[in-house]
Amino acid sequence: MKTKIQLYDTQIRQDEQGRFCLNDLHQASGGESRHRPAYWLSNQQTQELIGEISKDGIPSILTKQGLGTFVNKELVYAYAMWISPKFHLYVIRTFDSLAGHQNPTALLPQNYAAALRELAESVEREEVLKLENKQQADRIEAMSNYFRAGMTAPQFVKSLNGVNSTQINAFLQQKNWLYKDQRGEWRVTSYARDRYMTEETSEVVPHGADPIIKYKPTLLKKGAAKLYEWYAKGLLPMKATWNGKFIQEKVAA
Repeated sequence: MKTKIQLYDTQIRQDEQGRFCLNDLHQASGGESRHRPAYWLSNQQTQELIGEISKDGIPSILTKQGLGTFVNKELVYAYAMWISPKFHLYVIRTFDSLAGHQNPTALLPQNYAAALRELAESVEREEVLKLENKQQADRIEAMSNYFRAGMTAPQFVKSLNGVNSTQINAFLQQKNWLYKDQRGEWRVTSYARDRYMTEETSEVVPHGADPIIKYKPTLLKKGAAKLYEWYAKGLLPMKATWNGKFIQEKVAA
């Protein structure tokens, strides 16, 4: 029988293998957008940790359609540490108290020396978090370097593992980057024009008819960087067959 875990007012669901729902932990932590599980999973250190844990042959993470992402206790602790030292400590104490049938308050430091040790550990975790955030920013900047002038949004996202490139224009329409004109062609909005996107024009002359101007919405470098930022946060439309990994498969072409 699984032990019921509750963090603040949120019940943490478990799957048949006893893994814990990251989405519930995110909700318990306050539900801030910057703390979305997908953003944490995109960290290189997170992927390396998952790889190390999985070497014993036991899957440490599983995404279930409509239910969320479930992870083992080690990844629960790592995710909590990424959110904040306070939440990390609370999660550890809650899990430990349930394992030892203690009240979490019983695990509070009982003396000044213990309090100092916990403070030092908290500062160290905060420094690790800052490093991870910097690494994420560096990765976004590096990804934008793969951008090539004249690329469309569908072309760019084809290099991002799991993204459904056929739905990206509709997604950008929701973001007020694109709209459809009277002919049903994609055009760049005034909001996104010269900020995130631009348009290439060409003239088509049908036989026996007047010339037609065709428009091709293309990304600017800032737009490519923004798309990758959304990708790292898990906001882009994804394929049903996506394996849950945020990686670049190839140089966009």
